[in-house]
Amino acid sequence: MNEKNFENSRNAAEITLNKVESYEELNALTEKKGNEKFNDKTRELWKEFAVSGVMGFDKETKQRKLQPYTDLDGRTTIELLKMAGINVADLKYIEPGKIEAGKINLDTGDKLGVEYDKTSDTAIFDHHVSDSKTVTSTAEVMYNVLSDLKLIKKNEALDRVVNFVTRMDNKKIPAEEFLKSGKTIIGIQRHLDFEKLLNFFKDHESPFDELTPEEFEKYGLREPAEKQQKIVDFSMQKLEEMENAGKVVNTKYGSVVINVNNELPVGSSAAYIRHDGIINFTPGKSFAVTMKENDLNGAELQERLGDKFQGKIIRGKMWIYNEQEPLKISIDELIDCLK
Repeated sequence: MNEKNFENSRNAAEITLNKVESYEELNALTEKKGNEKFNDKTRELWKEFAVSGVMGFDKETKQRKLQPYTDLDGRTTIELLKMAGINVADLKYIEPGKIEAGKINLDTGDKLGVEYDKTSDTAIFDHHVSDSKTVTSTAEVMYNVLSDLKLIKKNEALDRVVNFVTRMDNKKIPAEEFLKSGKTIIGIQRHLDFEKLLNFFKDHESPFDELTPEEFEKYGLREPAEKQQKIVDFSMQKLEEMENAGKVVNTKYGSVVINVNNELPVGSSAAYIRHDGIINFTPGKSFAVTMKENDLNGAELQERLGDKFQGKIIRGKMWIYNEQEPLKISIDELIDCLK
C-alpha cells in the first residue's frame, strides 16, 4: 500500500471510529473478530451521503439547475459502496465542488483522496483538487479504501471497471476512439448499469474491444449504439462546418475550437480528433477551457486577466467557471489571454 492510500484508508477508518459510542463496541478476542466488528459498524454507521450532481440549464427559468443524477465516476463510487454492504439510500445530490456538512461527500469537495473532520463529522472522497496532476478518480479512491478495510475484495474485473472509470473521467481515452464509439462501451457506457459494466469487463480486458452483434443484444445496446454512431457522424460534420466558418483559433497551447452555446454538443470528444483544445462558452454564464495535451499556465492567465479572472484550473488541463455570479469575461477576452 502506498503512502497516500494508507492515509486515505486511515482517514476513512476515522469516520467509523468517531461515530461509535464506545470503543468497547469494537472489542474482540481475535484480530479477525475485531475486523469483522469494525466492518459491521462501518456498514451500520456510514449512512448519510452527498454526491456531486450535474448542473443543467432550465429553459423555463433561464437559470442553471442542479440535476438529481451523477456522472460515471459518482455512479461507480455509489455502486462500490453498495457492493461493500453499505446502505446509500440516504443520498443527496449537491452542486459540484460543494460540501454538505455532516455527510460523507462523494466526488465533490476539491480534495485529493479522503479527508475527515471529526468536529463536524464531515467526510470527503474526491480527486478534483486544482493543483494536482495525479490521475485518479473518486471510484479508484473508494475502491482502494474499501479493499484496505476488507469491506470488498479486489478482482480483475473490478480492477478493469475502476481503471476504465478513471480513464474516462480524466479524458485519458485516445481521441480517435470517438470515431468508433458507437461500437465500444466508450460511447455507450451511460446505457449500462453497473452490473452489466462489470459483466463486460469479466469478458473483456480492454474498453477498446468492439462489441459483437450478440453482445449488443445481450446488453440491450443496439439502439443506443445506432444513436451514438449518428452523434459521431453529426459531430464530425459540425466540426468541419465550424472549421470552415473560422471557429478555430491558434493559441500558444495549439489550435482551439470555439464552441459557443454548445454548437458542438459533444465538445472535446470531437474537437480532439483534429485539434489541441476547446472552449465551451455560454455568454454571461459559464465556460470550460480544456486541453488534450498541453498544460495551461494558471499564473499567467490570472496575471493577464487581473480582476476578471474567474474559475479554477484542474490538473493543468481544464479551466472552468460555472458559479452563480455572472461571468465577467467575454469570449474575445478569453481567446486573447490564451494567445
